[in-house]
Amino acid sequence: MYRNLSDQIEKYLKSLKFEENIAYELKRRLADLLAQGEANADAACRALKLSRRTLQRRLKAEKTSFQAVLTEVRAELAVRYLKDERLKALEVAMLLGYSSISSFTTAFKSWYDMPPAEYRAKFLSVRA
Repeated sequence: MYRNLSDQIEKYLKSLKFEENIAYELKRRLADLLAQGEANADAACRALKLSRRTLQRRLKAEKTSFQAVLTEVRAELAVRYLKDERLKALEVAMLLGYSSISSFTTAFKSWYDMPPAEYRAKFLSVRA
């Protein structure tokens, strides 16, 4: 399962448009950190070898924030993970760093205007 998730993350990373900016680097690091269960600002700062204040300042210069980048990565990975029929919604929630299925469902609805189960059902019916 870890290899499959690593493949999913690798595909996500390749899909990111290459840019030389901190938000791009943070996205790359967060995808890995989420898989390790450590997607927080402190872990990201260690991975990027930056102080928290420097990371905040550089993200602000790019008109974004740590939370905005984390949300974007979670939203994109959620869709990728839900397309994998072997993963249960609770597993997807945990992989994305949510403590419960309800918090994941609430976040997913805010991103895509539908619950994860409905998204998965629509995706699977289109594929069939």
